[in-house]
Amino acid sequence: MATLTTTFQSEELKRNVTFAAIIPTSTKSLYDYETKAEAKPQGFKTLYLLNGWNGNHEDWIINSSIVKLAEQYNLAVIMPAGENSFYVDLEDGSNYGKFIGEELVNVTRNLLPLSTRREDTFIGGLSMGGYGALRNGYVYNETFSKILGLSSSVLHKNDEVHDLSENNAINTKLKFIIQSDTFAGMDDSIDLYKVIENAKTKPDLFLAIGTEDFLYEENSLLREWLETEKIAHHYVESPGEHNWKFWDMIIEHAIEWIYEN
Repeated sequence: MATLTTTFQSEELKRNVTFAAIIPTSTKSLYDYETKAEAKPQGFKTLYLLNGWNGNHEDWIINSSIVKLAEQYNLAVIMPAGENSFYVDLEDGSNYGKFIGEELVNVTRNLLPLSTRREDTFIGGLSMGGYGALRNGYVYNETFSKILGLSSSVLHKNDEVHDLSENNAINTKLKFIIQSDTFAGMDDSIDLYKVIENAKTKPDLFLAIGTEDFLYEENSLLREWLETEKIAHHYVESPGEHNWKFWDMIIEHAIEWIYEN
């Protein structure tokens, strides 16, 4: 197992960006040996794993057992820096959504021995990164076959949970993203419910939330909406707060779910 940190010039973000990667050193999954055909290179199954608010590309490596899990499952993991962007395309030309859903995938596939198959390509994240995984997993549904949303922020037009009147850094960013003091100004590319509804192909979905998490209510409402719309998903809730103790525990279950479904 190798851990790498790489910098490249992003056309979508118009500057140098950095991502961390965990790459298996075993070659056993790189080839699909069939008795009646030549061995064909397939590349590693890959999880694009997103950090939360105020995090960076090192968060998952420092705070969780993701390296051990990647080795156990022979899984490549790509971790970009979210930079408090909520992983959406912004009016200032910083296309974080397109960066995650297209550019990063293309660059990492060119640099590293990753599978190019949809069924081998997954996206996940926590909190802000959970929203980024859900939003971009459904927007780029032809690229990603499975989505992991852990303690996810849930942004949508009819939101009755968030209070944007409080003056803090997250609310300032959210107001900038939606260009309004209320979520009514949100467009369909940011409204998570609309993004899911509009996706032609629905990736398999794993949602998890701690019952003591301050985002519990919005995740419960998302689950209810998914059930009402008959959109298939796997939902897990268990005792836990909005912290790495919960995320380190639940990422193991999420990766198990990837390989069992």
